[in-house]
Amino acid sequence: MELTCHVCGQTVSIATWSEEYERLKSSDDPAYICDACQQKIRLDAQNDQPR
Repeated sequence: MELTCHVCGQTVSIATWSEEYERLKSSDDPAYICDACQQKIRLDAQNDQPR
């Protein structure tokens, strides 16, 4: 299954036996975000929180 990241536009291939494939298949709106973008979003959110 070919998916495109909704943040950066990178296209990746997901194996049909993977947990990610099952999650996206059962979802009404399968918004895919690649691992690199997930890490960037997570770090940005952590840095924006007051200390």
